[in-house]
Amino acid sequence: MPRLIFFGIAILLLVWITSHEDATRPYSLLDAFHGEGIRTKLHENLYCIGYNFLESRETFRESDGLEPVTLATHGTSDMLKTIENMPDMWDGPISIGLYLDSQTSNALDYLANVHRCILAFREKMTIHFAFKISAFQTTCPTVIVPKPSISCDDFLRDQEALRKSVSAPFTLYPCSLMRNVARWGAKSDIHFVMDGDMIVSEGMAQRVKKVANEMIDGHRKVVLLVRRFENDVGTVIPRSFPQLQEALRNNRLFSVPAQECAVIGSFYDGVTVPEFIQIYKLCRANYTFHLLSHVFDVHEGIKLAENTYSQAAANHQIQYARRGAKQRYEEEMNRLYPLTQEKCGVFKF
Repeated sequence: MPRLIFFGIAILLLVWITSHEDATRPYSLLDAFHGEGIRTKLHENLYCIGYNFLESRETFRESDGLEPVTLATHGTSDMLKTIENMPDMWDGPISIGLYLDSQTSNALDYLANVHRCILAFREKMTIHFAFKISAFQTTCPTVIVPKPSISCDDFLRDQEALRKSVSAPFTLYPCSLMRNVARWGAKSDIHFVMDGDMIVSEGMAQRVKKVANEMIDGHRKVVLLVRRFENDVGTVIPRSFPQLQEALRNNRLFSVPAQECAVIGSFYDGVTVPEFIQIYKLCRANYTFHLLSHVFDVHEGIKLAENTYSQAAANHQIQYARRGAKQRYEEEMNRLYPLTQEKCGVFKF
C-alpha cells in the first residue's frame, strides 16, 4: 500500500508518498537487533539512525479494513514528559524520532522503563533515535539495549526525579530529519506528522481515518489540511469544538493563517528537506487542497519573535547555505514545473 502522510507547518497536511529508498528503510524487529544491541545506520554521512528501539504492542488494525493513522512526531530529551502524555492524546499508533547527543543518551534508558512499566505507552509507542556522527567517524555503532535495573514499582515511585535527571540537549536540532525518522519507522502507511509540542483535538486518529483512506489513494493529487491554532500560555488548551469556540470568543486562541501555496505530494521520496520547501514543491506539482473541518490542533504559546538561539541558527543557515540553495531550488522548480510558476508565486524562505 502506498505511504500516506499528514504534514504540519502553519497548517497540517495529509498526502501520499512513494516508498522510501533502502537507505532509509527501517529494520524489522528481527534484523534491528545485533546481539544485545540495535544496529544504527549512517544517513547522508552525517547521522546515525536506530529504528525500533521500542515497539508498540498494538497494531490498531480493525475489522473495517482501514489503514490506521500513525502520529509521527519528534523531539529531544527535554520533552520526555510531553512524550509520556502522547498516548492519552492520540487514539492510534505513535511513532517518535528522538534526537540525542553525548549528554542525553540516558533518555533511552528512561523511555525504556516507561515503555516497560506503563501499559498505554507500551501499546501505542514506537521509538527511534538518531545522533550526529563525530568529525572523524565513518561508520555507525551498535547501540547496546539496556537491561532493566529498577523494578516498575520503584521506577513509578521515583519517575519525576528520574525524568529530571536526564539532561537537556545543547545542539542544532535537525527537525526535518527527525520528522522523517518518525515517518520512516511508522507501523502504518497513513501518517499525521506534527511537532511534538502540538496538542490535537479529541479522537483525531479515528475521525480522520475513513476520509483519509477514501481520498488519499496514491493516484489523485490531493492534500488534506488540518487547521492549526495557538493559545496563550497558562490557559486551558481546547480539545473539543465547544472549548475551541469559547477560547476564540475570549481571545485566548488565534488561528495561524495558511501559508500561500500550501501543498505536498506523490513525488515525496524520503529526501530530508524542510516543510516549507515541500509545501512549495507540491504547489508547483499542481496538488489540490481540502480542509478538514472536524479536527484541529493547538500549540501552547504564541511566537512573537525569534529567541537568541533560533536567531543564531538562522544566521548560520543564511551564511552557509540559504543564498545558493534558494537559487538552485528555484531553478529546479522552474525546470520541472514551468506551468505553475504564476500560480504559486516566488519561493521564499
